[in-house]
Amino acid sequence: MANPPKSAQFDWAMYRYIPSLAGAIIGMIIFFILSLLLLWQWLRLRNHILIFVLVGTICEIGGYAARMDSHFNNEAWAPFITQGTLLLVGPLFFAATIYMMLGRTIVLAGGEDVSLIKSRWYTRIFVGADICTLIIQGLGASITGTMKLSLAIAGEKIVIAGLSLQVATFVFFLIAAVDFQIRMECKKKMEASLSTATNSNWRKMLWILYSVSSLVLFRCVFRLIEYAMGNAAYLIVHEWTLYVFDTTPMSLAVVLLLVLQPTKYVAKECKK
Repeated sequence: MANPPKSAQFDWAMYRYIPSLAGAIIGMIIFFILSLLLLWQWLRLRNHILIFVLVGTICEIGGYAARMDSHFNNEAWAPFITQGTLLLVGPLFFAATIYMMLGRTIVLAGGEDVSLIKSRWYTRIFVGADICTLIIQGLGASITGTMKLSLAIAGEKIVIAGLSLQVATFVFFLIAAVDFQIRMECKKKMEASLSTATNSNWRKMLWILYSVSSLVLFRCVFRLIEYAMGNAAYLIVHEWTLYVFDTTPMSLAVVLLLVLQPTKYVAKECKK
C-alpha cells in the first residue's frame, strides 16, 4: 500500500475516494483556456505582472492533470504529491500579483505622501511573505504523502502553518489597502484640482484588488479549515468541496483579472 501506517491519533490516507476524471479534465481545460487568454493579454499589454498569474494557471493545469493520473491509480505517490503541491501553491502566484498591484495603485493615485510606507515596500513585504508561504506549503505538501507516519504528520502541520501565514498575510494586506484608501479619500477631498479620470482609475484598481483578494482569501480559509479538520474529516473525504471552494473561486479570480484588466490602468499611467 502507498499510504503510511495509521495510529490511534492519526488516521491518514492519500485519497478516500477515486478522483473524478471528468472533474479533473474540466478543471484542466478551464485553466488551460485562461492561460491562453493571459498569454494573449500579456503579449498585447507587455505588463510583466501578468506572468505571475500565468505561472499560477500553469500550476493549476499541472495539478488537475495529476489528478487525472490519480483517477487511474489513487494509490500512486507521484501524482498525489504533484496535484497536492501544485494546487496548493498555484494561488500564491495570484496573490503575488495582487500584492504588487497595491504599490502600483499608490503610485497611480499619487498617494506616496499619505501611504504609511513607500509603495515599493508594500510589494517587498507582502511578496516576501508570499514567497515564504510558497516554500512552507510546498515543503509540507511534498512530504505529506510519504510512507513514514511521522513525516505525514509533520507535512500536514507544515501545510497548516503555511496556510495560516497566507491567511494572515492577506488580512494585513486588506487592512493596508483599506487604510490607504481612507487616507487617499481624505486627501482627494482637499485637492479639488485633481482630475476625475485619475480618481476613477485608482479607485477601480482598489475595488478590483478587493474583489480578487476576497476570492483568494476565501479559498485560503477553506484550505486552512480543510487541513485543520484532519485527513479523515468531511472536507477532504468529499471531493466536491475541492471544486466548489478551490477550483471555482480561483478560476473566477483569474477571470476578473482578465476582464477588468487592472494592469491597463498602470500601463496608461506609466505612459504619461
